[in-house]
Amino acid sequence: MYERMKAFLHHCISVVVALLIAAAVFMYAGISGLMMTRIVNNLRLDTYITFDTGMGIIMLIFLLGWAPLWVMFSSPRRR
Repeated sequence: MYERMKAFLHHCISVVVALLIAAAVFMYAGISGLMMTRIVNNLRLDTYITFDTGMGIIMLIFLLGWAPLWVMFSSPRRR
């Protein structure tokens, strides 16, 4: 009984940690998107962009830059 309760609590802690990490990633993306939107709008280009456009730019940078690097460095070295 003790082992089952201990396994259940470890599972609950893992879920809470995963939710906190997901929240941190979404907050990072949101803040970055807002910053990108303000920076691009301050450049006074020909049109005013919205928060959605800023988030799109950040997601593009993330997907084209950080994600491939993470996959490359987290994969085991093959010799």
